[in-house]
Amino acid sequence: MLNVILVAGVIAVAGQGTAQTGAPAPQVDPYGVFARARGVWSTQHYPHFLAYTIAVNVIEGGVAKSKHYHLTYDAQNDKIQVNPVSDEEKSAPPVVSGFLWHLQPKRQHQMLFDKKVGNPGEAVDYLGVPMLAPTYSFGMKALSGTETGRDDDQLVAQIRQQFNDPVPPAKDRELSSQGDRKAIADVTSRARNYTIRLVGIEAVDGQPCYHLSLSPNGNPQVLRLRDAWIDTGSFETRQIVTAGNFTGLNVPWRISFENISGAVYIASEMAQAPIGVGEHRYEHASISFQGIVPTSAPTHLDGMFVTKQSLMTEPGNDGHR
Repeated sequence: MLNVILVAGVIAVAGQGTAQTGAPAPQVDPYGVFARARGVWSTQHYPHFLAYTIAVNVIEGGVAKSKHYHLTYDAQNDKIQVNPVSDEEKSAPPVVSGFLWHLQPKRQHQMLFDKKVGNPGEAVDYLGVPMLAPTYSFGMKALSGTETGRDDDQLVAQIRQQFNDPVPPAKDRELSSQGDRKAIADVTSRARNYTIRLVGIEAVDGQPCYHLSLSPNGNPQVLRLRDAWIDTGSFETRQIVTAGNFTGLNVPWRISFENISGAVYIASEMAQAPIGVGEHRYEHASISFQGIVPTSAPTHLDGMFVTKQSLMTEPGNDGHR
């Protein structure tokens, strides 16, 4: 267990320069930074329904290729709808060698077939049809029962509620100039799924961030976080690196986040090494979430039948969170 002191805007290790007047600046505790980042995830509020586009981009044999898919997301019920037919397929429909006619009441016949991931030909979905939510946290959001000891989210939420932390930036600068930062709570962190090390403070999109290095203490297939960049002011997650991403794609991926209208969303996900899918080998692969906007209700997305094996989904047992 590690005793830490949370002061206005800074997490310090107890007994190592603890925000007293004239004392050295507190040493940043990486476990406290991680807990604060998880607390921010727990406070995110999203519209009931979201509409967005996912662009899947690859480079194969030196040729850049892209496909765009339209999705809607029910954030309250954690449900995704995706049109499995990309914009590119609509503009140049593939020639299908086999098909199945399916009758639905009061609707016209629909042509259904299984789209093979990585299958040669115009019908290929480079990484699979994306069944992905823009609010997925990659394990940054602590879930009840997943940690040993007190849940980080509950701890941070309690502190923020009781002490209105973090203080406004102007007040924080005033306290810093006067050497008058006050300790607001003495808490104990028991979460030890990861061994966490502070690499340093680095800029991400011009914003200073704590760069954390994470090593799982067991179960690396589930505990996939390897690096995280946490904003030093807001404690929002700006960027992470995961060991593997999407079902069956086990190379490291770098994920970037953006704040849209006060909430954190995935901006892009980029493979850090070449990947093979079916008979294809991509020198580069990435996806990006585009045009994320609230919508009044999910729109039914007509399209062809796609099996589970043809979907690109996030691994793990935490749903789309």
